[in-house]
Amino acid sequence: MKKLMMTAALVALAAGCVSVRKNDGGDSVLTPTIVKDIVHEKYMVGETPVTATESLNVLFGLITWGKTATHHADAAPYGFLDKVGQVKNGAYANACDQAKCDSIVGTHYNVRVEDYFVFKKLTCEITGYPAKITGVELIENKSSCCCK
Repeated sequence: MKKLMMTAALVALAAGCVSVRKNDGGDSVLTPTIVKDIVHEKYMVGETPVTATESLNVLFGLITWGKTATHHADAAPYGFLDKVGQVKNGAYANACDQAKCDSIVGTHYNVRVEDYFVFKKLTCEITGYPAKITGVELIENKSSCCCK
């Protein structure tokens, strides 16, 4: 009976689980940077979508390895312990590098997490349209008034 219990525990530990998240990219909306309410960036959005992938391995929730550990995008922030955010960030950076653009618009993420309790393998695929900054536009500052 003891051998059966040990075997069952080992099988349960080794089996793990797999979860898939689709279209989990709500934070990646194109938001131009505004400087002092008078200047904002103008973008040109491409018509051909770009697709990129990234994978990350995590041991004990802290030790990570893979390309994502050194490849980051400024427009897709994540927290220190947010490994799903980290792999999404790496996929976003790969898509920007592949399309030679500044941002990705209309992103759709497909995140696959294979969880084995002490080890996780995360894979992310991103699809979206490349956007390049073409210049800046001056906006009239309507807050200043000469009325007294």
